Amino acid sequence: MNSIRLFILCALILVSTSKVTAQRLAVPGYVTCDRNQLTSWQGEVTKLVREGNSIKVWISTDYDTKELLVLTMPSWKALLAQFRLQGKEFLASDWGKVTDPQAGLRPGVRAVIWLCENKAYPAVINWQPPPE
Repeated sequence: MNSIRLFILCALILVSTSKVTAQRLAVPGYVTCDRNQLTSWQGEVTKLVREGNSIKVWISTDYDTKELLVLTMPSWKALLAQFRLQGKEFLASDWGKVTDPQAGLRPGVRAVIWLCENKAYPAVINWQPPPE
């Protein structure tokens, strides 16, 4: 009986001290897709390529997966409308918080990418630059 109690106690200690990094996210108001058709990727952006009115974003998620998003819009202005900066409206001037003209992607940039199964709703990227 004592060995069972000891086992349970050890298991509880292991569970209580384990690091939990990924959490379920609340869907923000700016994401208009039906919640039943929605998924998200959250993690560190590892590569970013802009080509005209398209952007390719590689992300290493908090769930240990590697994902690629290719988002194309009719114009750069329309593409910027799919971005947020820490949940707020993304302005053209905010692009410098995510990228550097010389180095490209700034180190430590994270993002939450909201994806809808319904293709009428393009993906939304909530950029999270590292603290300055």
